[in-house]
Amino acid sequence: MKLFSIFLYAFCLAGAVVAADIRLPAESQLSADETADGKTWRQCGTMPLAYTAAKKNFDLSLRKQGWIKLKTVEYDRIQWKSLEVWGKGKEQILVQYWREDVSLTGFAWGTLKEEKKS
Repeated sequence: MKLFSIFLYAFCLAGAVVAADIRLPAESQLSADETADGKTWRQCGTMPLAYTAAKKNFDLSLRKQGWIKLKTVEYDRIQWKSLEVWGKGKEQILVQYWREDVSLTGFAWGTLKEEKKS
């Protein structure tokens, strides 16, 4: 239940109006039904790779762009689902992965808002 609340909190923070932009790995295929309203995920799609290989590929791509992995949450090990928080300067992004099939992995990414403390 605690992991679910972490996921829900992180999901609510996704989609801030921040200049964060990433180059997706070459194998990435964006979904045609992608929403561009900026309120949730910035991009989502699939990679024709097994779950572990897709995560590794995405990881290498982000690291080459100067992003640093801050946290990983495996919130459903049976269904192969996880969240990662990445940082670059003052920007942070949230990346979600899930296994769609043996050789197909879904992904989505969005920006995280910086919380203002009063």
